[in-house]
Amino acid sequence: MKTILTLLFIAFSYLGFAQLIDNFGKIITHEIALDKHDDGTYTGAVEWTTGGADSLQRFVINDLSIKAPVMVRIVSKAPNHNIDLTFHKNNWDSEEAKISTNGKKFVDKVFRTKNLLGLGVSSEVAGIPYLISVRVGLQFPSTQSVIRVTDDKEEYAKHLRSLGIHGDPFGGNSSSNTSQSTVETTGSSDGNNTLLYIIIGLLSIIVILFGIFLLKKKPVKNTLLILLCFGFSQLMMSQSPVPISVPMADQPDVFLDYANNNVADQVPVSYDDPGLIPAMDRDAYVSNDGGETTALIRLRPNQSSNELSPEAAAEVNRQMQEATDDFNWDFRDNMPGEETDGDQRILPVDRTAEELEQLRRQVRRLQAAVERLEAENEDNNDDETESNPGNEILIYCEVREECLDCMDQHLEDFTTHYAYYIHLQQYYFFKSTVLSDYITWGNNMSSLPGGGGIGWTSILLHKVRPAMNEMKTAYDTRFDDYIVSMKEDLNNIRDCASSRQLTSLGTYEAQVGQTIQALKAARISK
Repeated sequence: MKTILTLLFIAFSYLGFAQLIDNFGKIITHEIALDKHDDGTYTGAVEWTTGGADSLQRFVINDLSIKAPVMVRIVSKAPNHNIDLTFHKNNWDSEEAKISTNGKKFVDKVFRTKNLLGLGVSSEVAGIPYLISVRVGLQFPSTQSVIRVTDDKEEYAKHLRSLGIHGDPFGGNSSSNTSQSTVETTGSSDGNNTLLYIIIGLLSIIVILFGIFLLKKKPVKNTLLILLCFGFSQLMMSQSPVPISVPMADQPDVFLDYANNNVADQVPVSYDDPGLIPAMDRDAYVSNDGGETTALIRLRPNQSSNELSPEAAAEVNRQMQEATDDFNWDFRDNMPGEETDGDQRILPVDRTAEELEQLRRQVRRLQAAVERLEAENEDNNDDETESNPGNEILIYCEVREECLDCMDQHLEDFTTHYAYYIHLQQYYFFKSTVLSDYITWGNNMSSLPGGGGIGWTSILLHKVRPAMNEMKTAYDTRFDDYIVSMKEDLNNIRDCASSRQLTSLGTYEAQVGQTIQALKAARISK
């Protein structure tokens, strides 16, 4: 009976800390929150100290876009000792990449990834102060052409034939084969992580009631008291020191401190008798004899700092600033494309086919210079990430400049709404998938012995499902709004063209019909 109680209580104690658990492996993580700046970039930073051997400190960054380059940097105050920074995607057991200080004051990495990213910090020496900073650049614009104006009759006729539109392209008579193509969809939504909190609340109530009931049983009273003490100790451990979030907007003094100072004494303290170590120091043991004995290796806590020599400090600051400037120059100041009200960037609407191809080459060169961090089982569709549902709409005008003067704003509106539509699809698909994974986790927990699933059916039916329905309703509303907006933009383009008789309206309507049909068919049903 004591063994069963112990196992049950340990299981419940870990479930009770689910608010600190992410879906990498149900363990404690800390989020590096990103703040958006006026220039469209994001930054975030945290400060902490290493935990020592066999201690992986875990951080997560949420809602990254595969289009946005990211630079992660770690700065150490004890460069004599190595710190490893590992990058994780689906779980903490596998590494997608790793960088190490190896005697350097700082090290950084530039990469791209999507959705959730895990960062792991580890060192053989405990107590090393370190600072992690994250910069997210502007997004690469899509190089897929959604709508374009041309004055090349041959290009226009070839384009229509590729769409199955037949007839005289300049006489207004056309017919089209509008058989629906299969479209790959991705998506998004305003979903949240409330499911875990619902589970936490219910399980906490169950544990309390279970404890009160068993306390009335004399034979197990002492055992249960011990278990309750153990549970509260777990709670106290979960509230142990956490990393400090550092805003990067105004470059506070902490950044100068890490760049210009090291700890006063980098020689670690080694305790040969673990039994004599104060409890607060029992966190980083290493073995040099195959595990027969262990010794704690850590820096002395709460020590002062030594300022680097002027030459050394100047060199560290120069290297850090140079790396930052290079990142900002490539992925902020000179990022191709035009901004929107969101994070998405669009192509200029007055481009020719030749200019579009030149822009594609420029974007591809930049993308090739940024490593992708993706797990093997993740979708590896690379840089044409939208999977355009529909074909490019090509408008023929004999005097292209006159056409653009009339249509320019409407073309830009349509391109912008299309970019938002694609983001909605991707975002909703990811968030709904995450919520589905949480539901699977709850269903699995409900099947465990010991009452772990008590009340889960009620929560699922009265809390989770309604929340999912609300999320789906929000998605459908936004989806319909974007379809309506894109239709209006295309109608405005048609009216503009009709008023000046600059294009063939019959073939234009046929292209618009195919495009709208494909956009509607891409609605995500789950």
